[in-house]
Amino acid sequence: MNRRAIILTQLERHLSADSEALMNRLGVGAKTIANEIQEINQQLAGVAYIRLDSGRYRLWVVDREGYARLRAQLVDSSRSFNDPRMRIGYILARLLGADRPLISDELAREMSVSRSTVLGDLSQLREEGTSYGVTIVGRPNAGLELHGDELGIRLLVLDRHYETVYSGYPIEDELVRPLNEAVQHFKLGRQVAEDVRRWYTVMLDRVLTGHPLGTLPKIYDAAYELPAHQFAELVIEKVATMLQIELGPSEMVFISLPVVGMQAPHSGQQLTLLPVVADDVQDLVQRILDKIETEMDIRIPQAALLQEFSHHLMFMINRLRFRIQLPYRALADLSTAYPVAFRMATIAARATEKETGLKVPLVEISLLTSYFQVFLEEQRRASALALRVAVVTDVGRVSARLVQLQVAKVMAEDTAFELYSVDEATPEILDDFDLVISTTLEPLQTSVPVIQLAEAFDRDELLGHINRLRFDRNARIPLGAGNRSLLASLLDRDRFIMLSPGLEYRENLDLMLDHLVQLGYVDERFREAIAERECQATMAIDPYLAFPHATLPGAADQIVLAIGVIPRGNDEDGLRMIVLLGVPEKSDYDDTILIDIYEEIIRLASDRAGLDRISHFTSYEQFFLHMTNSPLTWPSGLHP
Repeated sequence: MNRRAIILTQLERHLSADSEALMNRLGVGAKTIANEIQEINQQLAGVAYIRLDSGRYRLWVVDREGYARLRAQLVDSSRSFNDPRMRIGYILARLLGADRPLISDELAREMSVSRSTVLGDLSQLREEGTSYGVTIVGRPNAGLELHGDELGIRLLVLDRHYETVYSGYPIEDELVRPLNEAVQHFKLGRQVAEDVRRWYTVMLDRVLTGHPLGTLPKIYDAAYELPAHQFAELVIEKVATMLQIELGPSEMVFISLPVVGMQAPHSGQQLTLLPVVADDVQDLVQRILDKIETEMDIRIPQAALLQEFSHHLMFMINRLRFRIQLPYRALADLSTAYPVAFRMATIAARATEKETGLKVPLVEISLLTSYFQVFLEEQRRASALALRVAVVTDVGRVSARLVQLQVAKVMAEDTAFELYSVDEATPEILDDFDLVISTTLEPLQTSVPVIQLAEAFDRDELLGHINRLRFDRNARIPLGAGNRSLLASLLDRDRFIMLSPGLEYRENLDLMLDHLVQLGYVDERFREAIAERECQATMAIDPYLAFPHATLPGAADQIVLAIGVIPRGNDEDGLRMIVLLGVPEKSDYDDTILIDIYEEIIRLASDRAGLDRISHFTSYEQFFLHMTNSPLTWPSGLHP
């Protein structure tokens, strides 16, 4: 597809996308993205348009029939030789099938493009082939040939150009039947079946055109011992008999690879037909969880991830070991969508690389992110408050009931409501609730949080206040603050500290600790706890923001947060901000509190321009207003 078709399909599949995600997907700059979107809007001619909304591009469809017609034209045209990927795939297909050297002018005529365009495409194909051991030899005006190991050639096709090279490739139903029967026998699922068919198609074509696999590298010997080899035997024996040809053991290993490296299956029935997770993989899982706890101070119980995550890790290591890339399926920019889970996945990738010596690519880190995000969401649901809410009104029961029905739409299903008049709302009654919602202006005497509402109110704002109740036991956050930033809500004037750019990180951190000790928020034991964690793992989120945090010693029951800013020039290297956090013992609070704080800090770290501005703030009020107005800092737990 060309850029415009990719942008449209990305917005259709993910509903919205930020500029950075599109830049990463297309490998171009922000200006190119903006120009392409401008061209798309012109081509859509008013039946739909793409707008930049709150920092994200969104697709708005006005005329669905008109959009469907224009979209089809745009996407279909993307499959022409105007698309560089189509041209490169075509050149590769011609080189694969050629029985003589190909001349660049010949390729240019076939695609109706210039010779210079072909030379550029050949250069790109040469670059792609490097990591596969595949080269293009010869001179463009004398003749070009494809050279390389057969396995490398096949993997290059499968990873990068299968759709172009094998578009419309005919396979008789009789030849597909053995494959389908084996897939059904092993209950491998639709997606695995599609992946296996791609490998099967490449194998048949290459063998039948005289390019069988030779002896595979020794690393592939391990594939003979895996249960997926039984799947390959079912397929290869029947196909070899049908075609009256010999398919050697290397072809059997080749056709097993998409099963060896598939994504972890969902059903227990599938898992019974596949390998038992080895002890070394289970040990790696534990090391990953330990590393996450050491670096992030977030504990993931092994039972929460053990079986499914262990299987995922096993298949991932198989993919890395046997050079299997998952077919490209558009992934959202998970580092932006789920920053805490992405950081966990990055830690898991580093631990895996250290253990195996194998590089973990970004697509695998994205899949790891998905697993960790599922855990975080499940943990968030498990820790959700089952609140008892009192609704107090002075204008009649119907008005109170109306408020209750509106509030119930943004609260958990098991929330318990009780309705009271002002006269009934005594301190003894209200103190038994978790939250009081009042429609009266009269002050209520109670020790629990109170939110005042009219019969019509902003649900999103209320949702932020209600979510913030999770912090009420561990931090003094005023529910009426009107601020979605946890950092700003947890802070006050005393704990916003201006630091010196002339001091090292540790010296500035000591100044912050001295300040908190002097004000009585922490004692020297907290300094020791921070130093101990600094020895275990770096507290730097990136070169511009550090997040030293530790458990508060003793019987502390309140979160303590301080922020230090270090003024720097926009082009100057160095730390801009230190977020210092002390949390109570984990028996007194749940990890979702730390997770939400972590998420806001990671999002903040991604905004380099914002950090530059913050580093020059001289007051808590400036910081408060900046964070209140920055949607980038809204944690998912508090986001409307």
